[in-house]
Amino acid sequence: MLSDLYEASVTPPGADHVPRNSAASRFFGLKAFTIFLLALLFFGCGIGNTSLWNIDEPIYAQSLKDQIAQHNLVVPTFNARLMPDKPALNYWLMWTGVKVLGLNSWGLRMGSAVVGALLILYLIMALRRLYGENIALIGGLLTATALHSTVIFRGATPDPLLILTVTIALLSYLRGYLFPDIRSRELLITYAAMAFATLDKGPIGFLLPGLIIVLFLLLRRELSFLWREGRLDWGIPLFLLIMLPWYLAVGVETHWAWDRAFIFKQNIGRFDDSMQGHRGPWVYYPISTFLGMLPWSIFLPQVFRDIWLSRQHFLRSQPKTLFLLIWATAWIGFFTLSATKLPNYVWEAYPPLFILLAAYFEKVRTAATQPARWGMAASLGVLFLIGLALSVFAAWVVPLREPQLPGMVEIGIPYMLAAAVALVLLRRQRWPQAGVTLAGGSVALAALLVFVITPPINAVKPARAMGQRIAALQGPQPYRLASWQWFQPNFLFYAGRGNMPIRHLQALTELSAVLGPEPLYLVCPASDIPAVRAAVPAAYQQQTIMIRYEIYNHTDIALLRISARQETS
Repeated sequence: MLSDLYEASVTPPGADHVPRNSAASRFFGLKAFTIFLLALLFFGCGIGNTSLWNIDEPIYAQSLKDQIAQHNLVVPTFNARLMPDKPALNYWLMWTGVKVLGLNSWGLRMGSAVVGALLILYLIMALRRLYGENIALIGGLLTATALHSTVIFRGATPDPLLILTVTIALLSYLRGYLFPDIRSRELLITYAAMAFATLDKGPIGFLLPGLIIVLFLLLRRELSFLWREGRLDWGIPLFLLIMLPWYLAVGVETHWAWDRAFIFKQNIGRFDDSMQGHRGPWVYYPISTFLGMLPWSIFLPQVFRDIWLSRQHFLRSQPKTLFLLIWATAWIGFFTLSATKLPNYVWEAYPPLFILLAAYFEKVRTAATQPARWGMAASLGVLFLIGLALSVFAAWVVPLREPQLPGMVEIGIPYMLAAAVALVLLRRQRWPQAGVTLAGGSVALAALLVFVITPPINAVKPARAMGQRIAALQGPQPYRLASWQWFQPNFLFYAGRGNMPIRHLQALTELSAVLGPEPLYLVCPASDIPAVRAAVPAAYQQQTIMIRYEIYNHTDIALLRISARQETS
């Protein structure tokens, strides 16, 4: 019935019918599991060495602290207010890590590392039947070693979960569409994955995957597949059963205030108007996607050229490629139209592009296609120039802008060396060795970022040191927090206890109303210390506990302790 759906040029003979219990199958599973463990080590190594990065990580971390203190993992809050930014699933993931590793960078971030490794494992296992073992393994390795993978799967944000669930939803749908023998199972996995994606980030978790599926079926002139064989009768109830209980629970507890703010402000509002200054031109996402997929994105022009040459029978004879292109194009196109722009928003478009790259590399390796040597040389030249630009920027521009940071000329060396060595190997037709060289360069760059580049940056993020100083001074005694003309969410996370709020002063005349019998710890620009001192009532005394340079605002930040005069310090 669907015999025209197979693409012999990229699917090795017999790849669709590998015996599950064969020795080859067990060996493939061992290789996939080994890559999973290596990916987990890669994403998790050094993950707790730095304090949280503003602004997203500490917002979600403090919201989790609030929920734990309130014994309520249903309603997200932040600083004594509702937190309608994201649904609950990522909080539950972070809570799991915190229960195992503690309320610190390790515990908060480890869930993302596990999710990243699971993404690699799923890609390898799912692609085996679609494209064969070699492409499956290559696709997993490309995804693991991309530049943006080093960042996204090391952060305590909802993005890793959305990436995993969307990838599962769309690849499972494609597998169900292509293979009738596993159709019911794969389509039900799709509905379940979209439900979890909706629990992680909201309507985008089912609207965009649904749009991609509909566009694919429309172009294939098979829209009736949705209701004929799409398992809607079981899929929709399954989707609602997983997704709906929490949305109903948070709505009931907050009298639907959370749901209204989430839908109208955080979803419609973000699409209609930029939030938190995150805006950009229409080329923002093509550029960020290219940079995020380095070093492998340098070969995308060759991939698209290869696809273009087979365009005559494209819609009917290459459904897998069509599905992947619609996936990437629709996801990037949707967020290009959005007013709010962040690189993380389009990571979900990377997996289909990595799969297309893996299929192309396998065709090159097996001589099914012959790339132009000048094109490959040009691609590697681009990577070399990017490495050179990184080194120049880190060695000269960064120290000029941030004198507190050292020159970091070494940051571009892995790309430059990998590009040069890979060029020599490609001229000798040693494609696998060239790929390993580029992957090695990517891993080396990740190691530099984690162990060399970020420690000096972490040193100019004073929030954790301020929190430790407050804890040393106060012990178990009560205190309050306030801010004047400066605030970063990581200060509240490190300086506060549980769901302790911080008071943001709009005028120094409000200071008297905040003061009480317990000490008040106030953060402000160091230049404002005289003004704060002048506003302190006579019955109180002010001490400057710490002054540290802060990289986000490029200024010195002071931590002040204001206490009643009769109190002994």
